[in-house]
Amino acid sequence: MELPIFLGSGLFTVAILLCTCLITLVSLGAMGFFFYRMFKNSSQNNAVLQSGIQAPAVILNVEDTGASMNDNPQVRFTLQVNPPDGRPSFQAVTTKFISRLQIGMINPGSPVTVRYDPNDTTKVAIETLGAPFVPPQK
Repeated sequence: MELPIFLGSGLFTVAILLCTCLITLVSLGAMGFFFYRMFKNSSQNNAVLQSGIQAPAVILNVEDTGASMNDNPQVRFTLQVNPPDGRPSFQAVTTKFISRLQIGMINPGSPVTVRYDPNDTTKVAIETLGAPFVPPQK
């Protein structure tokens, strides 16, 4: 039995290699995009935690983002932030990976301590869950 001409030539091998490379590139791009979306908030939150203004907040809503790391879910919080310096309160949304042991602490109405960027109040990071707000020492 004779092989068809395209199977006996290098054309078939080249086509298979090109398809394999294309599938690999698409898969790596999708994984990279997923990890970027999952961890971009973590780096932004770290910057706000280091240089932001501390304020008490109340959890208004909690949603599971569907992502998890080491079996700890990533949670999207809607918060009512009450700046201690007399600025008007505002709502903000942030995400955080939560330990499975802390799940009971994240009910709507629960207090949290946050840090926020005074120049961009959409940048908010949760500092502590369930702890009462203690103003920073001057």
